[in-house]
Amino acid sequence: MSTKKNNTIQIFSIIILLSLISLEIVNILNLLGEKLFLRELLTGGDYLRPGPAVSSQDIIIFVIILILSLNLFFSGKVKTTVIPEQVAVKLVQKAKVAEKKAAEAEKKIAKAEKKVAKAEKKAAEAEKKAEEIEEELDFDDFDDFDDFDDFDEEEPEEEPEEESEEEPEEEPEKTSSKSQSEDVELDSLLEQASESEDVSTRANRLMAQGDLVGALEVWKKATINNGDVSEYWRGLAQVLDLMGESEKSKIAKEHADRLDSKLIAEKTGRKMEDILADLLDDGILNFSAGSDAISTDTQTSPTIDNEDLTLIPGIGNVSAKRLKMKGISTIEQVSKMNDSEIMEIINSKKLDSWSDMAKKILENDK
Repeated sequence: MSTKKNNTIQIFSIIILLSLISLEIVNILNLLGEKLFLRELLTGGDYLRPGPAVSSQDIIIFVIILILSLNLFFSGKVKTTVIPEQVAVKLVQKAKVAEKKAAEAEKKIAKAEKKVAKAEKKAAEAEKKAEEIEEELDFDDFDDFDDFDDFDEEEPEEEPEEESEEEPEEEPEKTSSKSQSEDVELDSLLEQASESEDVSTRANRLMAQGDLVGALEVWKKATINNGDVSEYWRGLAQVLDLMGESEKSKIAKEHADRLDSKLIAEKTGRKMEDILADLLDDGILNFSAGSDAISTDTQTSPTIDNEDLTLIPGIGNVSAKRLKMKGISTIEQVSKMNDSEIMEIINSKKLDSWSDMAKKILENDK
C-alpha cells in the first residue's frame, strides 16, 4: 500500500515539474508574444503582459523545480530487495539439510559421550581395585626395622610387589580397548547378519521403506560380487527406473536380457551373436536371423522337447522332478507360472526369472 502511495506522489510531482518547466520555456522564448503570469491567470487579471526578464514568478518557479527534482532524485534511490520464490525455497531446503546434519552430529556426540562415560566408569572401578590391592599390601606387620642388614638378601623380593602395584594402573587402558573391540565385534556381527539376508528380500524391504538409495547399493554390491546373475541386473534396473534414471535402467535391462540369452545359448547350442541377431530382427527367438537362420520355406517342425524342463536355465534334474510331482511337466506350464511359486516348489534359495526364460525357449521353438 505504501509503495502504491509513493508511486502516485512521484507521478504527481513529475506532472507539476514538467508543467513548470514548460511555462518557463514559453516565457523565456516569448512564444506567446508576452509573458504569462500564473497569479493573474488564477485570479482573472491581465495574465499576458510585458514583464522583466527575471521576475519574482520566475524565481519561485525555479525554486519549486529544484525542490521537486531533488525529491524525485532521492526517492528514486530507495530500492526494495525482493527474494525470488525459487531462491527462497532453496534457502529453506538448505536450512533443513543443515538442521538434519546438526541433529546427526548431536547424536554422534551423545554416543561418544556415553562411551566416554562408560570408559570413565571402568577406569574408576580399576582405580578402586588398585586401592584395594594397595591396602592389602600393608607393611605395618614388620615391627623390627633396626637392622637393615638382615633384610639385604630379601630386597629383590620386593620387585614383584612393585610390579603388582603397577599392574592395576594399566587396567583402565585394557578395559577401554576391550570395550572398543567389543563395539567393533558387535558392528561386524550386525553387518554379517545383514549380509546373510537374501539380496532380493533385503532390496525389496528397503524399497518398501522408501529407501531407494539403500536398495540401489544392495543391487550394485550384488552385481559387483556376481555379475552373471540376470536377476541382480533386473533388480538394479527396477530401482533405477523408480529413481527416474530411465536410460541407465534400459542399459541394465538389456544386459539382463543378454545374460538370459547366453544361458539359452548354452542350453540350445546356438551362438550368442545368432541369438542377439535373432532378437534384433523381430524381437523373438524364431531363427529369423543369424548364421543359423531358417527360411520360411525350409523351416522344419519344432525340435525342442516341451517336456524337458532341464532346458530352462536354473532347473536341474532334482528341480524338474519336484515340478513334475506337482503336475508341472511341460515348459509351457512353467512359462505361465509365477517365479515365486516356482521358487517355493523347487525349494530354491533365490528368486530367478524361470518363467521369462521358459517363454523365450518356446518363442525360439516356433
